Amino acid sequence: MFNPLSEWNLTITLTASDIDVSNPITIPKELVEAKIFPRWGKIRCEAMQEPDSFVMVNLYCHHSNGTKGVAMKKDEHGNFKLYGWHSVLEGRSIKTGDVIGFWWDKYSGRLNLELLVIA
Repeated sequence: MFNPLSEWNLTITLTASDIDVSNPITIPKELVEAKIFPRWGKIRCEAMQEPDSFVMVNLYCHHSNGTKGVAMKKDEHGNFKLYGWHSVLEGRSIKTGDVIGFWWDKYSGRLNLELLVIA
């Protein structure tokens, strides 16, 4: 479960483009580099810096108790996008203004997701 005291949390307030099933969700570069990369190994972090590269990530949703595979890729602005995000949204009533939390679970080797605030 989400630990509000953890320094490794990423919180995002969802925008309209984040909940559009045709779009990936964007996570700001600063958050990924400060909160996820330190938990990853050197090889995985270096792979993300290569042009047009991506890393497959297991995304565990605490609400549905399910794991989905998503691709994380750096965009032209240096931010990171999660492709396959639409499969996480399927059947969920997530909307603009909701706040979600991500954190890297180094023991399970996955990115965790939890809906924190319903708008």
